[in-house]
Amino acid sequence: MAVKLRFNRMGRSHKAFFRLSAVDSRSPRDGRIIENLGFYDPVHKDQAKQVTIDLDRAKYWLDQGAVPSPTVSSLLKKQGIEHRMLKLRKHVTPKPKVETPVEEKAAS
Repeated sequence: MAVKLRFNRMGRSHKAFFRLSAVDSRSPRDGRIIENLGFYDPVHKDQAKQVTIDLDRAKYWLDQGAVPSPTVSSLLKKQGIEHRMLKLRKHVTPKPKVETPVEEKAAS
């Protein structure tokens, strides 16, 4: 089972806040979660109370191979948790290399 760290949207219109959760990667955004790890309230006036994360549990899930979303990754870095962000690339077929003819310099 692939685990991701991502947000669940809560609240009401124009006053949203987000719960940070460990979820199965196949579940929808507001679907079944494995564990709540904290919350993020971007509307809150006090900067210190905007982000509340259980850092020990977040480190545990990262050590187990959980992949954070880009937004969660940036918030974890601001909280002081260093982790390796996996860059997911779309499958791209490599372009064929075109060999350029090497011109020999004439000895003068």
